[in-house]
Amino acid sequence: MLWCPAAIAALLAALGVGLYLTLRSMLNSEFNGSLAAQAAVLAATVERTPGSRLRLESDAAAVRGRGTAGIPQYFQIWTDRGKTVLRAAPLASINLKLLRPAIGHPAVCAVDLGGRTSGRELALRFRLASAAHAPHRVGHLRALHGAAPAATPAASDNYILAVARRTDQLDDAVTGLGWSLVVTFALATVISALLLAWLLERGLRPIGAIAEQISQIGATRLGERVNGRKIPRELIPIVDRLNSLLSRVEEDVVREKSLTADMAHELRTPLAGLRAACEVALTQPRPAEQYQRTLRQALAIGQQMQNLVENLLTLARLDTDSYHGVPQVCHLDQMIDGQVEALANHLRVRQVTLEKEPLAAALVLAVPELIGLVLRNVLDNAVSYVNASGCIRVSLRLADKGAILDVANTGSMVDPQDVQHVFERFWRGDMARSDHGRHCGLGLSIVQNVMRRIGGTVLAQSTPGGWFTITLTFPEHRGNGKHGA
Repeated sequence: MLWCPAAIAALLAALGVGLYLTLRSMLNSEFNGSLAAQAAVLAATVERTPGSRLRLESDAAAVRGRGTAGIPQYFQIWTDRGKTVLRAAPLASINLKLLRPAIGHPAVCAVDLGGRTSGRELALRFRLASAAHAPHRVGHLRALHGAAPAATPAASDNYILAVARRTDQLDDAVTGLGWSLVVTFALATVISALLLAWLLERGLRPIGAIAEQISQIGATRLGERVNGRKIPRELIPIVDRLNSLLSRVEEDVVREKSLTADMAHELRTPLAGLRAACEVALTQPRPAEQYQRTLRQALAIGQQMQNLVENLLTLARLDTDSYHGVPQVCHLDQMIDGQVEALANHLRVRQVTLEKEPLAAALVLAVPELIGLVLRNVLDNAVSYVNASGCIRVSLRLADKGAILDVANTGSMVDPQDVQHVFERFWRGDMARSDHGRHCGLGLSIVQNVMRRIGGTVLAQSTPGGWFTITLTFPEHRGNGKHGA
């Protein structure tokens, strides 16, 4: 609001100065034109007498002082040699400036007319013919302004005529014009500033209303949105983006609250089991074998809580992009074989059949720890939720979009409509996660975050009572596998 009036004032000042200079130039040009016209009339009325003296024609007295064509009050005529041959009586002892302009090119200058009277002089050179053949013209210098002839000069054809005129009226007009422009543009600046302030205040009023609405949206009212009605359409994109931001903030807050509640729920059960085991062990003296059994139970519970905390830390690092590691070219097929061998004993205990098709040789450029985390969680998920004496199928193939890994297990209890929820943190479906507290519901969420980080994708499919399949697409590295990233 300060810069806009300043800019308007500067613009109006520039316009005012330009207009003043233009009008002053026009007035000066008109003034000079008037002098030139008077000089031309005066030059036309000058004639040479038979005695080689100069005089004015008698009919010039009829137009004396009337309009621009009148005889000027101040004039003086010189010969080419600078000798005065005719001058106006009002000049008294004052001489006009002797200028020597070229024929057809008048010269103009400022002159002092006496008595602190400023004026302007115009000088021109003209040629005069002899008047011996026109004796009937009897007008002479005394007929005009009381001017008297000077000494008789030698006959000559070229003379210099200077006419002058007072400029007090012109100066007053120019000064009045300048002050008028100053006052006009000052008032225009003030009015423009006031009008601009009113327009800005009116235009910013919707922003103030939006700010007031935003200030009323707190942590307990994140569901409210900024009202986009009755606002200028220029602000509609801002309101839309702001409402979109509020929606994302609300989702994050809801997710954080849900995560806090889920963490409390997940930790409460093992902590209650740990406390119960310790309290039972301390109720009365027991044999060493029972104490060892209690300690093993407490160790298993502690391991479960440790896995939960480590998974939460992993998710937090992935969410904040603070999981550091050096990407390397990984042999995906070899890493899958290693993870499958680590689960072989658990599969034999549960009498689960493993169907592993020949794995295609695939190279992936990623942090090895993250690839191992993905494979471990996907395979562990299949082993945990396969039905007793069921089957797990693992396949790896190459396609145009990369290396595709399918891990499927029988005994799926996930409804097809709920498949998209399996990647949510701590999600539990009805009858879908009967793992007896062995898992905390973060494995597939970690898998999804890692796949996004390395530029891959993960999808889930389910057939009730049939197969539950996780499909992972890794961006294949088209290299030789012998160099790091």
